[in-house]
Amino acid sequence: MSERLTEDRQVFFPVKTASVYAKLPNGKFRRVPGRRAVVNVETDQPISVVGEQYQLVTNEEARDLALECCATAFPDSQESEWNVDSVDAPSTGGHCRIDLQHSTSKLEFPYGGDVRPNDKPDVYGPFVRVTNSYNGRYALRLVIGFMRKVCSNGLILPQAAIDIRFDHSTRRVGDRIRTEIGRGHYQHLREQFEGFLKPLRECDVPRRCFDPILRSALKIAEPKVLHRTNAAAMVGLDASIHSICSKYARTLGEDGYGLMNAVTEFATNPPSNRIVRRERHGLQTLAGIWLSEFCKECQKEAFDAERYLAGLNAANQQSAATNGNGRRASRQAG
Repeated sequence: MSERLTEDRQVFFPVKTASVYAKLPNGKFRRVPGRRAVVNVETDQPISVVGEQYQLVTNEEARDLALECCATAFPDSQESEWNVDSVDAPSTGGHCRIDLQHSTSKLEFPYGGDVRPNDKPDVYGPFVRVTNSYNGRYALRLVIGFMRKVCSNGLILPQAAIDIRFDHSTRRVGDRIRTEIGRGHYQHLREQFEGFLKPLRECDVPRRCFDPILRSALKIAEPKVLHRTNAAAMVGLDASIHSICSKYARTLGEDGYGLMNAVTEFATNPPSNRIVRRERHGLQTLAGIWLSEFCKECQKEAFDAERYLAGLNAANQQSAATNGNGRRASRQAG
């Protein structure tokens, strides 16, 4: 993974749009109709080329929309109580994701003591993530996630109560936020999340299954060509996964809850490794999808972790084969 931008000041640079010109064979320049360049004003460098109707939303404006979203989705909180918790963007600044977290304990909730009475309950809380881009790669998007507060491990459930997308030709974004986010949406999502957590403590998962399940859950596959550079990267990745899984198996237990925390820590803090190609957002989304399915499986009376792992691997292989065939067919059709 390339160097990332991780501070709000790094992504809150001024931008503007400018005309795009093509250099003709005779050396003259002619304006390209219907196209505009998005330019970083500080460096005078173009970031991307977009359509004439592209509605430029700055990262600061996106942050402000996220604050409005927080105030609407969590009516018992004040906008001033939400702070930028983390920022993630590639070094180009072409797109970014900004997480907002509530600064008080008002929205936190405990989990854990009801299953193991001697354990101190963990505390969870919500975060709101806004995605914005200057290159058209990503729509402007608002989504809710949950994090374990002691370590900030986060995941995004596929049933996110806040999941509003706007293409960059959309106007009056604020009106849609007020229309589509209703009181009680967060409470419904929290109840779903707590329902996922409850059976995890009762689900036995041997330590030997942690590493391979984490890999399958986050779709981390060994490269087909294992040349020297990839081989070295695999050694480092194996060590990172082993360390995370050992920590949670030891501190939280060899069960579904310990496994979930291993998966979410890796997703929240992925190592800088060439084998890990997904960004944090994609990994946290995969963690949420996996948790939703895993909780259904681990509640089955005959649940066996190794048999579950075999089925998970088979499903990933089938999905990869299907996607590969689709891409090949597309290239042939083209």
